[in-house]
Amino acid sequence: MGASHQVQYCCMMKTWRFITPLEWSAGLVLVALLTGIRGPSDVLAQQPWPTPPPAPSEAFPLVIPSSQVVPVSAPLRPGSMALQLDPLYAGPVPRIPPRPSVEVLSGESDPLDRISLAFDAGTLESTVQLTYELLPLEEVPSPGPGKLLLKTFRVQMYDHTGVTINPTFRYPVRLTLKGGPQGMAAAGNDPARLLVARFDTQHGRWLPLVTNYVAETDTLLVRILQPGLFGVIAQPSPVGR
Repeated sequence: MGASHQVQYCCMMKTWRFITPLEWSAGLVLVALLTGIRGPSDVLAQQPWPTPPPAPSEAFPLVIPSSQVVPVSAPLRPGSMALQLDPLYAGPVPRIPPRPSVEVLSGESDPLDRISLAFDAGTLESTVQLTYELLPLEEVPSPGPGKLLLKTFRVQMYDHTGVTINPTFRYPVRLTLKGGPQGMAAAGNDPARLLVARFDTQHGRWLPLVTNYVAETDTLLVRILQPGLFGVIAQPSPVGR
């Protein structure tokens, strides 16, 4: 080995030494501080997927072919109707309202007497049948003293075999109807005293629904979650008002 190589080897040997435990601890502390300043690693921040992956939140709607539906007959009273409703809608359905809807109108000859039912996409779970029937006031229970029953009607639903069902809608169904001059007069021209109610068969009483009045169209709007017996009720103004 030449002299130059011996000198280089000796110089390299002089730089090698053992790290003391105190220096090793200080180095670990420095690394920890630098990691904390930079924040956690992107890889560690990525949350793992659950196992198994999330499942769909809703079942597929059940559409019954018309050939397999046993149609129900419309009630015999004037203005009554019967129809079939499917749970599917044409076109995309946005996740954020407003959703596309299907509007159902009752069959009264006078448009001012008709009710409207708006079923938003996703409201029904399967194909159903619906009937509407306008009932005479004397055939339904009285709403009690101090209240005037102006109109009553029944919305009934059936499955594809014609059996009566009472489903709970996934989304509220918008029910609208006209207040009319007679209704406003009975309420003392105060829309706040004109409301729509649903008859509770379990407790035998009328339950008022949250009723919105749209003055521009003279329309009462409520949202219902089930079919049933409905009525328009006026609460006359106090005497002397």
